[in-house]
Amino acid sequence: MVRGEGLTVARGVSPDEAFDFVLDPAQYVKADTKMIWVTKLADLPSGMIAREDGRFLGTFRGSVITRYSWRRPTSIDVVLEHGVPRGLHAWFEITAVNGGTQIRHVEELDLGHGPLGFVHDLVARGWFARSVRAEVDEIGRLLETGERGQRLHAL
Repeated sequence: MVRGEGLTVARGVSPDEAFDFVLDPAQYVKADTKMIWVTKLADLPSGMIAREDGRFLGTFRGSVITRYSWRRPTSIDVVLEHGVPRGLHAWFEITAVNGGTQIRHVEELDLGHGPLGFVHDLVARGWFARSVRAEVDEIGRLLETGERGQRLHAL
């Protein structure tokens, strides 16, 4: 399994604004270099089913089906429903702090598949961790420069 984690504080930003940014594909792909697009496939009472199109190791294109669950504006949880990896779990913790919003994001990817998964983990571990840290830093930077998301998925 590979894991990445990032933490940032976006000054002058509300938790609702951070929440909307993360769920707006047009904004989110500006920050996450692993992601090409997110397409909502179905609504759930507190979330959605989505297809995530992305790049593995920044190069290899692929898609997974994920289940999003959320509690506006404090948390977003994403788990694998269908795809090549054995497991995928990502989450956001969004917390109001003095003068802004703290955003913590964690991603865990378990490719599985015996020796192939082991080689993937050896090759991807450092890249994956750096990528998630950079993603969270960029979310904070974009929010602080005035970028905002649409309330597309979390009404």
